[in-house]
Amino acid sequence: MEDIELYQHLLGLEAPWVVERVEPSVKERRGDIWVGYPKGTRFPCPECQVEYSVYDHQERVWRHLDSCQFQTFVRARVPRVDCPTHGARQVIVP
Repeated sequence: MEDIELYQHLLGLEAPWVVERVEPSVKERRGDIWVGYPKGTRFPCPECQVEYSVYDHQERVWRHLDSCQFQTFVRARVPRVDCPTHGARQVIVP
């Protein structure tokens, strides 16, 4: 539980975003951090800011700053909303 809280603070995540899982690999000298959001979360359209349910999502991986000389990778399913005015749009991620 300590790893999750540590990375929650290090990444500066705020609700609804949460660190769900941390998997360090000493052999590979890397750490993978999975970020997600609670089921049922509604996100604003990035164009008009009206909130909608998640339409779909795309798996993304970002290389983050090293943590204690371990390569750090942040993984998330980035949601999209289907706005009637602007169409399917990826939400703004922190």
